[in-house]
Amino acid sequence: MTRLISEWVSPMLSGMEAYNRKLKEITGCDLCGLVGDIFGADEASFTSLQRQINVGIVPITQGEGIIGDFSEAIASIIASMGFRTLVTEHTDVDGIYEACRRGCDLLFFADDNRYLALNIADKRYADNNYCTALGYISVLEHMMRQRGKDITDEKILVIGYGIVGKEAVDILKEKGVSFCVYDKDKQALEGADFELLHGKEEICRYEYILDFTNEGEWLMLNDICGDVLYASPGVPCSLDENTKKTIAKNAVYDNLEIGTAVMLGKAIF
Repeated sequence: MTRLISEWVSPMLSGMEAYNRKLKEITGCDLCGLVGDIFGADEASFTSLQRQINVGIVPITQGEGIIGDFSEAIASIIASMGFRTLVTEHTDVDGIYEACRRGCDLLFFADDNRYLALNIADKRYADNNYCTALGYISVLEHMMRQRGKDITDEKILVIGYGIVGKEAVDILKEKGVSFCVYDKDKQALEGADFELLHGKEEICRYEYILDFTNEGEWLMLNDICGDVLYASPGVPCSLDENTKKTIAKNAVYDNLEIGTAVMLGKAIF
């Protein structure tokens, strides 16, 4: 799991309204709409649970310690979806105790290795790695629908076969989606039972890209298809600044929002 830094998460504290507006412009839905589509939940289901569920975010000091504004950013994302949230004053086990005492039904917490949501009322959990992969596949699906395309009729390029990339491959297989995978680390792909891309120069052949790498600014405009649809949770983003500006209406990438929203959905629906 990529360790975030404060400068990446702090803008979420006041930027969720603009984020949801932009997401809807590109995909046709905001975070609630995306999660509802993934889990088959309608507006009435959301409204009912918004009234019932209290969400607690517990800062964790284990490992390299607390990232500034991380817990508050999670709270902002979830609050933007209409749920009551609180960040505990205490950390670690004492923070979990505090959240339980204050009536929280759903807990979010992360250390250097794992980011989890735990529904202590219904004994459900959601892992960020899986939920991020699921969320970004859904984002790409929605972008494709905006063009009148069905993901099951097209071939998708998955870039990066790390933890989240592997989750995405498994989900695409389950959905019956045709895909190929590119990773510059050839050892990571040893024994792969799916189609592989053999060089960066082949990326430009693909119109639909899911990018799960975490190396910043290695994809330039001439590396990608002119009418590409691009979805990536990569931190930092693979696109250089010029490419980001040029394909802004055809690209979705963020640091935390989509994965967190899908974690919420998986833990409650």
